[in-house]
Amino acid sequence: MGAERLVPRLAAAALLIAIAACRAAPPPADDALQSATMRVGNVERSYHLYVPTDAPGRVPLVMVFHGGLGDGLKVARQTRFHALGATRGFAVVYPDSVEHWGDGRSETSRYAEGDIAFVRALAERLVRDGKVDPRRVFATGASNGGMFTLRLACEANDLFAGFAAVIASFPADYVGRCNPARPVPVMLINGTDDRLIKWEGGEIPSGRERGVGGRVIPVRETVAFWRQHNGCASRPETEALPDHEPADGTVVELERYHDCRAPGEVILMRIVGGGHTWPDSALEPPAIVSRIMGNVSRDVNGAEIVWHFFALLSRGPSSDAH
Repeated sequence: MGAERLVPRLAAAALLIAIAACRAAPPPADDALQSATMRVGNVERSYHLYVPTDAPGRVPLVMVFHGGLGDGLKVARQTRFHALGATRGFAVVYPDSVEHWGDGRSETSRYAEGDIAFVRALAERLVRDGKVDPRRVFATGASNGGMFTLRLACEANDLFAGFAAVIASFPADYVGRCNPARPVPVMLINGTDDRLIKWEGGEIPSGRERGVGGRVIPVRETVAFWRQHNGCASRPETEALPDHEPADGTVVELERYHDCRAPGEVILMRIVGGGHTWPDSALEPPAIVSRIMGNVSRDVNGAEIVWHFFALLSRGPSSDAH
């Protein structure tokens, strides 16, 4: 394997070890989040920020994008990324959308340009304030926020060092417009029994508590897009992860695509039996919502998984898994 390849087999193995060994960190108090606003164009935008208080210098930043009709505080309670940031030494920001993120679907197109401008302006503000290392800014999100993360991987990969899209796939009417100028490190985490962003692709249900509709391509086609774009080997290494919680109705498999052009690692986490849910979500939805959304995997913690992927891509002192 040449020196130009990004994550060697040893580093990929480190990801697997970290997934098996680590558990979610105890949460800091909710008042650790600082809520603020900024004007972008003619629109007042809001966000919720956590920065480690004892950080000796600039730290990595994880931007976490909520699902449709959600908000930053809800995804903060759901994912607890800032709890992890408190122990791992990275900053977290939870931006708020205007109803939905402009994720490339025609149904969300009215938000598109404003959202990307907001993300760029927010990252620039945090870097300018001296809190964030501009080389270690990462993007993740779930559902509508996950599809927006994929759009950022296409159109704002100069800003971010890596991307993790959860319960998301490319919109069918957008994928043909994605043409990044460089290889892009991407992780996808998807449930095979997701009824909203279907594993096999198709129509997204519309209506309140569901989404604005549209159509996505199969998850494996989204993975294939990034594998081909990044020049990865066609056959992944597949590992079955320990089934820590047999009662949750899920098992987890990790697929790692090797020999990618730097910096283009591609990883798929397939949650067999998983629904339209954040892995190990800290929120317990009402029973009727739970029936619609499907099984929540308790075998892995979503924030831990995503951060370990980003940490392997990070070149600073915070790149250590523990």
